[in-house]
Amino acid sequence: MKKNQLKIYESRRSFLQKTTFLAPFFVSSLMSSSAHSEMDWQKAFVSFPEMPIQNEDGTELNLTQFIGKPLIINFWATWCAPCIIELPHLDSAVDHLKQKDVSLLLVSTDRSPRREVSLFLDNIGVFKPLRGYDPKAVWARKLKISALPVTFLINAKQTKCVFLVGTADWSQPHVIKQVIAQLSLLN
Repeated sequence: MKKNQLKIYESRRSFLQKTTFLAPFFVSSLMSSSAHSEMDWQKAFVSFPEMPIQNEDGTELNLTQFIGKPLIINFWATWCAPCIIELPHLDSAVDHLKQKDVSLLLVSTDRSPRREVSLFLDNIGVFKPLRGYDPKAVWARKLKISALPVTFLINAKQTKCVFLVGTADWSQPHVIKQVIAQLSLLN
């Protein structure tokens, strides 16, 4: 029974990997693109995780490494269709965010090996954001994540944060302006 389940899992993943490039054509109309739409940032009442997760090269990654710089953390998974649609937009936003001294960290919650998840990102052309891997959901549980994708915006002191559940078109200038506005409110 487990062998059949594994084959089904592999074929679904294979299907998703082969058809990911088509997703924006089907779902782009569902994403908010109005210049006047506000993102629904919600105040987070959580403590920040002190436990490490894995960095792309297998070393430990801690949130404290980012103290002194605002941070966006996006939790996602390869099996999450909205996540896959959002990832290229996050990749496009990195350059704009760096100009504002904001770091962007993608955190995969996949249980798959790190190299498979990394290859998945490479295949869909997502190279710029920092990559973190949380296969045991250490950070996800600590931050009480119950849906994907979810994005946290954390101030430079790591004392306050807001979060956004769902997708956003991060490549849009008005979205970057809203992120910067939220950061100013968090200071």
